[in-house]
Amino acid sequence: MDKRLLEQVQQTLQAQQDTIKRQEQMLDYQERYMEQMLDKKDQDIAELTASLNKLAQTKTHELERLPTLFKELQTSMTEQTNVFNGWVAYRKEHVTTQALLISELLALGNVQIQLVAQLKTYQSTITPPDYLESDTTQLESDTVKLEDGLSALVNAQIKIEQSQAKIKDSQTSIQAELKELNTLRDKLEK
Repeated sequence: MDKRLLEQVQQTLQAQQDTIKRQEQMLDYQERYMEQMLDKKDQDIAELTASLNKLAQTKTHELERLPTLFKELQTSMTEQTNVFNGWVAYRKEHVTTQALLISELLALGNVQIQLVAQLKTYQSTITPPDYLESDTTQLESDTVKLEDGLSALVNAQIKIEQSQAKIKDSQTSIQAELKELNTLRDKLEK
C-alpha cells in the first residue's frame, strides 16, 4: 500500500475518532444539562408545592376563623341594636312625657284664656279702678306670651316626632343588616 494512501487513511481514521470524541463530549454535556434541568425542575416543583401547602394552611385558618369573626360581628351588632333600642325606648318615653306636658300646658292656657274672657266680661259691667285695669292688661300680656310658648312647644314636639321617625327607619335598616348577616353566617356554617 502506498505510504501516502496509508497516511490519508490514518488521518481519516483520526478525524473520525475526533468526531466521535466531540460527539461523546456533546452527548455528555447534553446529559449533564438535562440532569441540571431536571434537578431545577424538581426544586421548582418542591418550592411550588411548599408555597401551595402554606397558602392552603393560611386559607384553612382563615376559613376556620370566619365563623368566629361573623359571630363576633353578630354579637357586636346585637349589642349595638340593644343599646339603640334602649335609647329609642327612652326617647319614646321622653316624647310621650313632653306630649303630656304640652297637653297639660295647652289645657292650662285654655283655662287662662277663658278666665281672661270672663274677667273682661266682668270688667265691662263695672267701672274698674286703675290698678285692676293694669292687672288685667298684664294678665292679657302674660296669656299672649303663654300662647307663644305653647306654640313653640308644639313645634318642638313635631320636630321630636320627626326625629323619632328617622330613628325608627335607622333601626329598621340595622335590623335588616343583622338579619342578612345571620343568613350569610348560616350559609357559611353549612
